[in-house]
Amino acid sequence: MEAIKVNAIWHNCQMCKIHYMSEYPHLRAHLCDECWNSIPHMKIINMPKMPKAKEITDALATKEYTIGDILLYTVGNLLCLIVIGYYLWFK
Repeated sequence: MEAIKVNAIWHNCQMCKIHYMSEYPHLRAHLCDECWNSIPHMKIINMPKMPKAKEITDALATKEYTIGDILLYTVGNLLCLIVIGYYLWFK
């Protein structure tokens, strides 16, 4: 198996329109070295820590429901059943 040899050929810079030689111009968006170095390159210095999935599920598993939560859920379900019953019997 022999290696593929790529020859550097001339290309036009997209910003300053000068000719430059490169084997792989698409790696630098068809820009010459000076234009490539002049554009800003963004770097994330302090990446915020994201909570892991296990921490999120542990927090949800330890949640305890109050009597107010249970009553509100029950009243909501009863209202839904009343509406369904109304449409089944009277419409």
